Amino acid sequence: MVHNSPTIPGARKARQRGASMIELLVSLLIFAFGMLGLVGLQNRTLAFGQISLYRSQATALTDDILDRMRADRGNAKSGNWNSADTVASASIGTATLAQRDLKDWKNQVETLLPEGKASVAVNAGTVTVTITWFERDQTTPFTTVTGL
Repeated sequence: MVHNSPTIPGARKARQRGASMIELLVSLLIFAFGMLGLVGLQNRTLAFGQISLYRSQATALTDDILDRMRADRGNAKSGNWNSADTVASASIGTATLAQRDLKDWKNQVETLLPEGKASVAVNAGTVTVTITWFERDQTTPFTTVTGL
């Protein structure tokens, strides 16, 4: 039987000689873009994880100061716990329990949060705690208002 097929096994190889190289280059290009996308996604995940950590720390620090103030309710209601965010922990005295606790707490805020600052204000039994820190090229505030 005579085979009138226009394709000969050797001829097929000659026609496809450059096609596999182009396919390889295209697949490498697609793979490279995919890897770049994964790196970007990983970078954003790490950044959002860090932001979440800072917010969790701010929440825990707020709970800490409010618990300390409730344990010393008399001094808290009389305003002995009040402190502006411009007052650093190093400038707070240690003569009273309120001052020692406030100094310790502000030191934790300054240590755990980047450029961390905090203020405490008591007004008619209502406590406002504001913690600020620097993240993503801006200052982030975290404010809690509660009663004693």
